[in-house]
Amino acid sequence: MKTSLEQIKLYTTLWRETTSLYEDWAKRHGLSYYELLVILSLSESEGICKQKDICRDWVLPKQTVNTILKHFMERSWVTLVPSEEDRRNKDILLTDAGNEFVQIAVNELQAHECAVWNSLGQEKSRALIEITALYNKLFKEADTDEPT
Repeated sequence: MKTSLEQIKLYTTLWRETTSLYEDWAKRHGLSYYELLVILSLSESEGICKQKDICRDWVLPKQTVNTILKHFMERSWVTLVPSEEDRRNKDILLTDAGNEFVQIAVNELQAHECAVWNSLGQEKSRALIEITALYNKLFKEADTDEPT
């Protein structure tokens, strides 16, 4: 059992370090970590993005995303318009300035990430993805075995 606990501690340390690396990258680019996550969602949305989707995808509190969106509105990066589907919700639309900033930030991050993945090589990259996917699958399965 001690070996498993040591492995959990090592994995958790690496997980925190990975998050910290992304936080540091975001800071160097004038963003908070959570702002970076919102920018990634806006980039991936290909048009209309909703606050509830960002909250769900990144497991962020609604208030956190709302505060970030207000900050982005102050910078003229986004506008919020009533959703066609549900008038109670707002669609997040990138402005021209916002689209330019998002594209630059995402391209720089992706270039950085590509350099890392290229350094890993095909075999280690594939193994990392497979093992991480397996870990997540087993974690979910173990969670369903626990009493609530």
